[in-house]
Amino acid sequence: MLSVQGKTVREIALEMPLTTRVFEEFKIDYCCHGDTPFDDACRNVGAIPEIVKEKIDSVLDESIISDQDSFSKMDLSDLVDHILDKHHVYTRDEMSHLTPLMAKVASRHGDHYTYLLELKDLFQALCDDLEPHMMKEEMVLFPYIQKLAYAAANHHQVAYPPFGTVQHPVSMMNVEHEEVGELLAKMREITNDYKLPDGACPSFTALFHRLGEFERDLHQHIHLENNLLFPRAIELEQNARA
Repeated sequence: MLSVQGKTVREIALEMPLTTRVFEEFKIDYCCHGDTPFDDACRNVGAIPEIVKEKIDSVLDESIISDQDSFSKMDLSDLVDHILDKHHVYTRDEMSHLTPLMAKVASRHGDHYTYLLELKDLFQALCDDLEPHMMKEEMVLFPYIQKLAYAAANHHQVAYPPFGTVQHPVSMMNVEHEEVGELLAKMREITNDYKLPDGACPSFTALFHRLGEFERDLHQHIHLENNLLFPRAIELEQNARA
């Protein structure tokens, strides 16, 4: 049984990644606001902490704990590769497929379900934010983090980067993650938690299903960066400069 006493949702999600399924179900923000204590995070969304804890225990009981990905034990360079190969690739692929599907559904059903027009604009804003955001990570931040990891493993020194310290780009990425989180929350709000209208066509159904999956992956993506990769990179750099 997992103990949540005195822990933040970030700590719980890192200790047992499967708990993020429950956090998603109760709409508990474990990525952008992962430093919130468990009880407070539950109450912030109107959930009873004891009930959320029971659900977590149930999910963990049904799973083989040892099979969970131990991201916290992963080499920092390997964690970067995982984020790139799993999350960045998926995000770009889904954006390229969801954009025309979103346009199709909004065009066909926007007159009757006017929130689809706002949803289309919000999704476009999300894509416009995510692409340059990921590029900055791929071109600037992640290569430096991997250099830090390599240097630490081989007892080498790393030259100071043009941005001075890893904390500067990390701070920028965290702010942008907050903006992404706000867009995702607004999309979920105006769709009433992606609730389909009666008689929704296959395209409408596919859109809402895929947007829900897209949101869940982004939450996991941001969680790994905000709560694991970035703090470890900051600590690694501080140790290297000591």
